[in-house]
Amino acid sequence: MRYGIMLGAVTLALAGCSGVLTNNDAGGGQGDANSLTLYSVSGPEVTDPILAKFKATHPDITVNKISLPGTGEAFAQVRAEKDRPLGDVIWGGSSELYSANADLIAAAELPNDASTVAKDPNHIWHATDLLFQAIAVNTDKFPDAAGHPKTFADLAKPDYPGGEIAFATPKSSGTSYSLLTTMVTLHDWEYVTRFAKNARMLDGSTAMFNMVKDGEVGTSFINEDLGAKWIEAGAKIKLIYPTDGVSSQIGSAGIIKGAKHQEAAKTFVDFLMSKEAQQTMVDEVQRRSSRADVSAPAGLPPVEQLKRAGVDEKWASEQKDEILAKFDDAVKSAG
Repeated sequence: MRYGIMLGAVTLALAGCSGVLTNNDAGGGQGDANSLTLYSVSGPEVTDPILAKFKATHPDITVNKISLPGTGEAFAQVRAEKDRPLGDVIWGGSSELYSANADLIAAAELPNDASTVAKDPNHIWHATDLLFQAIAVNTDKFPDAAGHPKTFADLAKPDYPGGEIAFATPKSSGTSYSLLTTMVTLHDWEYVTRFAKNARMLDGSTAMFNMVKDGEVGTSFINEDLGAKWIEAGAKIKLIYPTDGVSSQIGSAGIIKGAKHQEAAKTFVDFLMSKEAQQTMVDEVQRRSSRADVSAPAGLPPVEQLKRAGVDEKWASEQKDEILAKFDDAVKSAG
C-alpha cells in the first residue's frame, strides 16, 4: 500500500497537544533548548515505553513525537524540509536507509555507541534494536511438520508443500526489502525468480503478517517480536529461523542535520542506546536490544544461535533502485 505524508494525523506525545507543524512552531520552534521534535516510524507499542522512561530520566526535555507511516515517508519529509528542518531526531527503520540518506543526518559520536553490537563507522545511524525476520508457518493451515521449510532454499522448490507464500512487495515494505537482499546474498537472482513463482505478492507488511496468523496462507515471513507476541496470545503459528541465513535489520535513530536542538537530540539518541532504555526495549517491547550486555527477550533464541546472512549494507543502500528493478524483472519472469 502506498502511503502519503500524513502530517494531518500528527501525534504530539508527551507534550500534551496535537496539531500540524509549520515553520513557525516546529523543529522545536518554541525557542526552548530543552525541547525536541521526534519523527517516529514505529508504533506506540514500541515508542511509548521508551519515551516514558526518557521523560522520567530527563524531565527537563520535552519530546514532541510526530508519527509517520514508514521510514521512506519520514526521510521524504526530512528531505522536503532540508533547507529549514522542522524535526530534530528520526527514530525507526533499518540502518541501510539512514546510510542511503546520509546527507540528511548529522554525524555524531555518542557515548553509548561503544556498547552496541552494531556500530556505524560514519556515526550517521545509532543502533536502537536488533530485529530478525523469521519464516512463519500456520500449523493449522500447514500441519505437516516434516514439510515445514528449514531454509530459504526450501521456499523456492517447485513442489513446495506449503502452498502460496505471502510476501509483501519490497517497494513498500522495509521488512521485505531486508528479506530480498538476504535472498540475493544467500543465493542469486535466479533463486528470486523461483521463489516468486511460489509467492502471493501483497502491498504491505501488515497483510503479509496477518495472512499467516489468520490461516489464509500456510507460510509467510514475520518480524520475530510480533510473531512471539502472537504465539504467546495463542496464535497457531511457528517461527522458523532459516539455517542457510537469517534476515535481520539494525533498528536505528539519527540526528537530523541542521536541527535546532542538537544537544537535546544527542541526549535523546544516546538515551535510546542506554542500558535502561534497552532493558525496557526487551522487557516491555519484547524486541532485541542493540547492546551486548542485555539478554534477548523471553521466547527468542540468543543471537549466537542464529546464522545471520551478512548482507552488504553499502550495496543494499546504494543500489536500492537497481535491486527493486531486478525484483520487478524476477516477478515478471516468474509469470
